Amino acid sequence: MATNIEAFENAKSHGKDLYDSHSAARSINEKIDEMINMKWDDAPDVHNVKKTISPSVRNQFMGAVRILTSVDPQINVPHDKNSAQSTEIAESVEKICKAVWFHSGRLLQKPVHYDLTNALLRYGQFHLSVTDTADLVEHYRRNNTNPAMMARYERLAKYTPFVFTPIDPKTGCAEFDPYGLTAYYRQVKLTYGALKSMFGLRDTYAGKKSTDMVVYKEYWSLESHFTWIDEDPTPFIGADNNGEHGLPVIPIVVQTAEGVTYESDPELKAQSFLYGVQKSEMWERLNLVNTLNFTNLFNYSMQPAFIHKKGEQDSVIAPDFSTAGGIMHLNPGDEFAPMKREVIGDDIMVGKNMLDQQIEESTIFRQALGGGNANNAAFSTVALLSQSGRLPLIAPQRCGGAGIGQAFEIMFALMKASSTKRTYLTEHGLEKIAPADIPDDLIIDVKLEADLPQDKLQQANIGSLLKQNGLASDEWIRENILNIGQSDEMTKKVIEERFSDMRIQEYFTGAMKQELQMQIMQQMQQQQQQQAMADQQAQMQQQQQMMMGGGGMPPEMMGGGMPPEMMGQDSQYNPAMGGMPPLVGKGAIPANRPNMKPTSANGQPQQLQEGEM
Repeated sequence: MATNIEAFENAKSHGKDLYDSHSAARSINEKIDEMINMKWDDAPDVHNVKKTISPSVRNQFMGAVRILTSVDPQINVPHDKNSAQSTEIAESVEKICKAVWFHSGRLLQKPVHYDLTNALLRYGQFHLSVTDTADLVEHYRRNNTNPAMMARYERLAKYTPFVFTPIDPKTGCAEFDPYGLTAYYRQVKLTYGALKSMFGLRDTYAGKKSTDMVVYKEYWSLESHFTWIDEDPTPFIGADNNGEHGLPVIPIVVQTAEGVTYESDPELKAQSFLYGVQKSEMWERLNLVNTLNFTNLFNYSMQPAFIHKKGEQDSVIAPDFSTAGGIMHLNPGDEFAPMKREVIGDDIMVGKNMLDQQIEESTIFRQALGGGNANNAAFSTVALLSQSGRLPLIAPQRCGGAGIGQAFEIMFALMKASSTKRTYLTEHGLEKIAPADIPDDLIIDVKLEADLPQDKLQQANIGSLLKQNGLASDEWIRENILNIGQSDEMTKKVIEERFSDMRIQEYFTGAMKQELQMQIMQQMQQQQQQQAMADQQAQMQQQQQMMMGGGGMPPEMMGGGMPPEMMGQDSQYNPAMGGMPPLVGKGAIPANRPNMKPTSANGQPQQLQEGEM
């Protein structure tokens, strides 16, 4: 099908108008890039000038970026908590979002929100493309490009149904009506080699090196999609279908943080985090002050000035500063001393301090970046200063999260409009989702939160107090205080861990009981063995005594000749019969020697007293 020339020409004309209308905004963004990249060429052109560029703006900007990228986006799908089916669908949607976000970050070699946050603070906007990986595969198959690239996109489509790709806002221009994005145009420099890999070889490339640059252009509207270069009359995309894309939405998100929506000037619609610094030229003034100060320090140190007051004789002093120290010979009456100079004037330092303060007030307070706090300040004071210092980041936080949520909603709208099941790789392996499984009315809430140590402590304390006083549920605390996404899944994990802990406790309790029983049985067995050995030894002793009695033991030691008073009340005692001697007194046993009392309970024999038997 031939290209609809009128539709294509309208796209090119509208795109050019959009690009031209954003020229002032692009100029500001380019100057902001210079500040962040510390490019400054307005130093005075004088001898021995020491150009000194202040890093303060870059430090403030990068500090703000680091705060907003300290944690991953928190994804939540509002749903009916009382419906098991609704909860299951919400959990599935959240898993897909996390999987797509993860794989998109792997392609960029860093999390996607790193670039988005950088652009949001740098330009007041981020632009994000939502690309169907199945369309990529089909595109490369249709254009018969590099087989290796084809295999790469096929592998990518197996792991994730979509990818998110950040777009440089300086290259793109958006048009809105009160209900959303209506048109988008961008132009970017590419090499002919890149064009060849994307769209195959064309006759218009003849004589061009793969490294030669060309301006690649793209236009989206609610109905059409074209891509082209001015050197080729035929568009790369849109030539075979009159540009009609047939999608329910434009697969691009343009999210604004700072600015005024109803302003007609693009410069005022989206304003950078550094807009005030750039428009006031405070950074340039600070660079001039720093350059002046360090130039004076250098020159006055390397080329000091002296006062020579001549005495009685006309003399010339030529000090040698090539070496340190030395002796200087003066004529009588000569005076030689360094000239006192004001290297850095007080008025200059006042101006510098004012510039530093205004730059801080126009960006982010140093307390939010961990600086400027007294050493003895209480932790609560430090936390309060840190939180108040981050007030300029509230708009980028909320707007950035809203833009990411919109990208997910566009992804599911495109997925639902397709007719095939899509696969995605999660931590549990490959999973599938069918278009019918996607709800018609889907809202995805995304939060970009800062994560600092004092924040974690305060959030934990607040959550604990709310829980203890019965003011909030665990689910609400997780989602709104602790910023834990997929609260339902977290609840399941908590229950599983508690159940697992109970099982482990029961196991160890049972094992301990079993071990204790075994120990008791072993002790009883040992006691029985010891008792058996003691009985055996006693029996052997008795046998020995019997043998001794039969071999000439004195009669009085025999059972029949023992005096009655020694036998006590137990007349059945007979050593030859293996019995035990009677007890004499409490705990006493008979003495073995004459003239000795029976041993007492402590085992000591007692001497018989006169008159005792």
